[in-house]
Amino acid sequence: MSIAIPTPAPRTPAGGYAWRQDRSAAALTGRNESERVGAIARSIGQAAVEILAGTRPASQLARWTDPEVVERFTQRAAMLKLVQEQCPERRNLFEVHRAARIRRVRVCSPAPGCYEASLVVEESSRARAVALRIERVSRQWRVTHLEVG
Repeated sequence: MSIAIPTPAPRTPAGGYAWRQDRSAAALTGRNESERVGAIARSIGQAAVEILAGTRPASQLARWTDPEVVERFTQRAAMLKLVQEQCPERRNLFEVHRAARIRRVRVCSPAPGCYEASLVVEESSRARAVALRIERVSRQWRVTHLEVG
């Protein structure tokens, strides 16, 4: 008598995206590449909004972005914090960055190895737009432009 033991299927997270399934350059084309860039855009967009809220340091963007982007977000977060301290009566205006959720991500490729992404970020009282330009630099994705509206 023999017992058949089923081989387990590879586990993928909800939504069907597997992070490190295959790192070869051939696997990073077409749909897989677009999904990867969409996931990066989602993560960086969420981090950018949290930086402006003061709940995350801008230095956490350094791995994925150009130094100019980190510098700009460091200055912008410091400016927002200074304005909050100077205007305590308007504190509720600065709560808009808290509990932000990414609602929609759109990705397009204007050129090979270059993507542009737009995100809709829903906050407690309004929705915001986040725009990113993501380029491949020697097998690594790098955010070269990042704007939060």
